[in-house]
Amino acid sequence: MSSSFDIIGTAWGFYRKHPVLNAITFWLLFAPVAAMHSLIGFVETAVAEGASELPHLMAETELQGVFMIPVVAVLIYLLFWGQACILIVAKRMVASPAGRNRTSFKAVRLQAKKYIWSLLLTELLRGLLIFLWSLLLIVPGIIYAIRTMFYDIMLIEGGKVVYGRTMLQRSQDFVKGNTGSVLLRVIGIFACVMLPPLIFTSFLREGMTALDPRLITLAYVLSDFIEAYAGMFFVLCIVSLYADLKKV
Repeated sequence: MSSSFDIIGTAWGFYRKHPVLNAITFWLLFAPVAAMHSLIGFVETAVAEGASELPHLMAETELQGVFMIPVVAVLIYLLFWGQACILIVAKRMVASPAGRNRTSFKAVRLQAKKYIWSLLLTELLRGLLIFLWSLLLIVPGIIYAIRTMFYDIMLIEGGKVVYGRTMLQRSQDFVKGNTGSVLLRVIGIFACVMLPPLIFTSFLREGMTALDPRLITLAYVLSDFIEAYAGMFFVLCIVSLYADLKKV
C-alpha cells in the first residue's frame, strides 16, 4: 500500500481537477452549518436582551429548543447530501482519475439525491454498532469502525441504493487482512489533513472571543468554512485510500 503522504498527494491532484467540489463544499457543507451557527447566535442574543424578565427568558429558551429541532434535521439532511455529492465525484478516482472534469453542480446534486437516506440510515446503524462494540473494549470498536469506513464509497461506486448491514459487511470483508495498515494510514491522513485545521480553528475561536465576545458568531462561521473544506478533502483522501487498497 502507498504511504499516507502518497494517498494525500493523489487526493490533492484529483481535487485540483474537479472544481465542482468547491461548490459542493460551500453550499452543502459550509453554508448549512454557518447558517445554523448564525441562527443560534441571533437567538442567544435575543434571549440575553430579554434576560431581565424570567418568564420571558424561559419562553425564549423553550422557543429556541423547539425551533432547533427542524433546523438540525434539515442540517443533517444537507450534510449527507453533500457527502453523497463528494462521493459521486470522488468515485472517479477509483475508476478513471486522469483528466479534468467539468460536471455541473446541479448534475451531481441530482445524481447524489437518491443516496441520502441510504447513507444516513446506514451511518446511524454503523454508529450504534461501533458504540456496542466499544462497550466490550475500545479496541473492538476501533477495529469495527476501520473495517466499515468504506461502506459509503462502495455504495456510491456500486450505483445501487442499499440499506443496512449489507454495505457494512462488504466493507468489512474488503478491509479484512489489512486492518492494521488501513488504521495507520487513516491516522496519518487525519494528522495531516484534519488535526491542523481543528487546532487552528480552536485557537481562532478562543482568540476572537477573547478579543470581543460579540465576535463569537463570526468566529464560528470562519471556523465552519475552514473545517468544511478540510472535511471535504479528508473524504477525498479516504476514497484515495480505498482506490489504493483495491490494487493490493
